[in-house]
Amino acid sequence: MRRLVVVLAVLAAGWLPAQAAEPTGKTLPGLGPFDQAMQALLEKWDVPGGALAVARDGRLVLARGYGYANRERREPAQPTSLFRLGSLNKMLTAVAVLQLRDAGRLNLDDKALPILGDLGPRPDRIKDPRVHDITIRHLLQHSGGFDRERSGDPLFPPRAVQAAMRQGGAMPPTCEAILRDTLESALDFAPGTKFAYSNLGYCVLGRIIERVSGQDYNAFIRARILDPAGAAGLRPGRTLTAFPGEVTYYTYAQEPTVEAVPGLGLRGKVTPPYGGFPFEAFDALGQYIGAPVDYLRFMLAIDGTRGPTLLSRDSLREMRRRPDIPGEQGKASFYGLGTLVRPVTGGENWFHAGSQSGMKALAVRYAGGNAWVVAFNSRPRDRDGFAGDVDRSLIQAAQRVGKGWPGGDLWSEF
Repeated sequence: MRRLVVVLAVLAAGWLPAQAAEPTGKTLPGLGPFDQAMQALLEKWDVPGGALAVARDGRLVLARGYGYANRERREPAQPTSLFRLGSLNKMLTAVAVLQLRDAGRLNLDDKALPILGDLGPRPDRIKDPRVHDITIRHLLQHSGGFDRERSGDPLFPPRAVQAAMRQGGAMPPTCEAILRDTLESALDFAPGTKFAYSNLGYCVLGRIIERVSGQDYNAFIRARILDPAGAAGLRPGRTLTAFPGEVTYYTYAQEPTVEAVPGLGLRGKVTPPYGGFPFEAFDALGQYIGAPVDYLRFMLAIDGTRGPTLLSRDSLREMRRRPDIPGEQGKASFYGLGTLVRPVTGGENWFHAGSQSGMKALAVRYAGGNAWVVAFNSRPRDRDGFAGDVDRSLIQAAQRVGKGWPGGDLWSEF
């Protein structure tokens, strides 16, 4: 009796473990190992919810939601729930740049500053003449001269706020103010001489897409990529206002609160996903939200495995070519143009991860025909340990399916 009273009290308080929700969505027979893997990940890492979409040879075989979109209201995550996707956004930006290359509108070795024009650094304020050497290829490959391990990430506070203040721009900070301020400052290394992951480089690429195409970044992405691929559910998210169907984002236990970014109408400390960074400034590098099943549509359309082919064969080769950067030769995996690549027997695996406070996502295509996209509405304290566990767990799930992959295709249902 006492145990029953305790259980009823817990339920009345509105708390329920994330793993208690049954999976939602659709799956073809024989793919239970994926359900087991996802439910185990939520329980082990105390993540409220997630969604997974799996394809085999271009066929959609699983689209599921797990755990909770909102833990307090006990709303189950759906396969169509919208999640922040973080740096999966960068693959969208890279494909847009390569489409402009295919159209003859730009070359990868074009210099960035002439294209930026008056959006770029003011000539009399440039402290490092090496900024003139930055090319579009450098920005795509994260070799533009920006090293966040040395100087901090200019897209996040405090650097983002300081940049906006120096530039006299409005708050919250914008990509334009941040890129101008950074390009007027000293670089961390000579462009093209080192790989250093850079959000700033993709902020610049978003503006290059706009200058070359004559369209707003988001309008170009929708018209040239998302609508043709049937992935119209992908869209730029918002800092404080959720879209219908968007999940709630959770920090890990004891994750510190931070000062609210100026200009959002907030005061004092906030949880990082809701005002801790200038989310709208991330349009070309990490602002997009969507269901994993829609991102999978886009990813399979890049080379025409499903849907229209978004890129020419030559641009596809460029996208997955090992960069000519010191230190990148001989690595098992490398960053091509907007995607990580791992050469394997029979082709390449290509993939990208997304990571911000309150979210984690992973998109992978394997040379053997498997592909999946997974997203979660929390990022555990041990973010690298969680990422590795997600990767291993899904690979092991596929191995447990073995040769028993089902026929059939669920695309028409999503």
